[in-house]
Amino acid sequence: MKTLLPKMILVLGILALFQGCSSFKTTKNSKGKYAREKFGNFDKVYIPNEAPLIAQMISIVQPELEVNARNKIANDIHHAIKKHKVEPQIIVALIDTESNFQYNKVSSTGDLSLGQVNVDVWNAEFKRMKLPLIQKDLLVTEDQGYAMEKMAQILNILKSRHSKRDRRWYARYHSNTTKYKMDYLRKIEVRMKMLSQARLVSTEKSLALSNQIAPSN
Repeated sequence: MKTLLPKMILVLGILALFQGCSSFKTTKNSKGKYAREKFGNFDKVYIPNEAPLIAQMISIVQPELEVNARNKIANDIHHAIKKHKVEPQIIVALIDTESNFQYNKVSSTGDLSLGQVNVDVWNAEFKRMKLPLIQKDLLVTEDQGYAMEKMAQILNILKSRHSKRDRRWYARYHSNTTKYKMDYLRKIEVRMKMLSQARLVSTEKSLALSNQIAPSN
């Protein structure tokens, strides 16, 4: 028994190391067994809050979106995250996951706009926080500036509450339930990989924006 003790301690130490790795998530597969999933770190990559760069990201995840519409949304996102600090690649990936950039989409639970905001849920929270309530009629207009500002505000609230303890805090935009968060993260990760593979950002953060946008070919 004494000879087995050091080996057991070593094994437990290795397991603890893997468990603490922030890029790994543990989930159950269809047979009820646990498996690790590794997500990338593109959500942490520095990307300047510039409308042309945001438009470039939108064109990657949603290439069929008309150019004028793409540029307008990019400009709306730029102003929204200038006010409510959120990483631009996160909001682009979430919008594509939520609505495929269809401003008039309405979900089965009544979520509205590009960001699929649930007005009832968030107005209850805004009321508790003594913030101005979300105006439902402004979410459904073709001009999505207001909707983008509200989405960024919600994400900023989630970020301030959870980012220190939850590496993937933005998945809470969809749900606080682990299973649904994991399903949501898988969808977001598809978009994040598309953006990361496009080489939007140089490894040197100090380079000019013109050096950070990938060639169009």
